[in-house]
Amino acid sequence: MATHPELDPRVPVVCVDEAAVAGAKLFDPNSWPVATKGLIQSCWTEYSVLHHCVAQLVAMCQEREKVCQRHVTTIQQQWSTQKFDLEKVNIYGQHPDLHIRIEAFFSGVKSLLDLLVQVLSTEKIVSAKLDGFHRVQDNYGGKVLNALENNTPDTKKEVAAKIHALISEHKEKWIDKTIFARDQLIHPEKGMHQLMFHLEFSEKDGKLSCQKINAPAIESESIDEYAQQVLEFVQAFTFNFIELVKVVSNNTS
Repeated sequence: MATHPELDPRVPVVCVDEAAVAGAKLFDPNSWPVATKGLIQSCWTEYSVLHHCVAQLVAMCQEREKVCQRHVTTIQQQWSTQKFDLEKVNIYGQHPDLHIRIEAFFSGVKSLLDLLVQVLSTEKIVSAKLDGFHRVQDNYGGKVLNALENNTPDTKKEVAAKIHALISEHKEKWIDKTIFARDQLIHPEKGMHQLMFHLEFSEKDGKLSCQKINAPAIESESIDEYAQQVLEFVQAFTFNFIELVKVVSNNTS
């Protein structure tokens, strides 16, 4: 990664990954003014990575029996050596790649929100400089909402109110819950096991068998199903957000 501008910068030519296709129409850098173009490119990149991450997370959860087979074998071997009371244990299977993908998913969602709201500053919908979806006390995105309420030019108050309503709607649907889950991962409580597979065993005829392997869950929803649902919310939110901001950009171009 370059740490300083080149004296004679070259035109970037990017061979895109398949995941980038999902945001190609939504994030068209060429349709934005210079001040916002680089930011939109970054949004597109983060959006694409999020798609890729969710696909990998879903695939891993679908193959949970395969990836946890060595853990099942280990527990069965221990059982054959010395039986233990199944009612007194919860058995988890570690898988670092699962842990990495879950953290990447939550971080990706937050990073995309951080990038999107910066467009409000570059397009001068708010007069304040926004550098992320920062909270005020316990209100996620509170700094953004406050700017949309109190620091908007008169000519852009109408669109600012619509963006404020959009963010508030999605905060209630999924944003607050998702960022809260991310914060728990960054600052985990002692003894949390939410990033492991949960293995359920039962005894029959003196033998131990694995009856079910559960993916980590957000409340009662499996992480793979939750991630797919959040991705759908992200897509809807991003599309509507960009469309609202484009109205301002087109009117001032």
